Amino acid sequence: MNINILIAPLERGVNALTKENCDGSYTILVNNNLCEEKAHKAILHEVFHIKNDDFSKFEHVSLLEKMLHESNYLEEELEGINFYYHVV
Repeated sequence: MNINILIAPLERGVNALTKENCDGSYTILVNNNLCEEKAHKAILHEVFHIKNDDFSKFEHVSLLEKMLHESNYLEEELEGINFYYHVV
């Protein structure tokens, strides 16, 4: 799995968001105003939306967010994921 990470200006209150690309890869946009620790947590949060295949689920976004926050996603493995970082 390939994930492009772009550090870019995002709206206030938006830490990160993810887009599924046509080639099967993903792009995570991370707010450039976040400190390194918050940016890392935001990236992990988005990665586990990807790993949970949340983009093809029909549950409401708030339910998916609640389920993810209640899980141990920060302890999950990141093997098999290639990260490519870019600053915009």
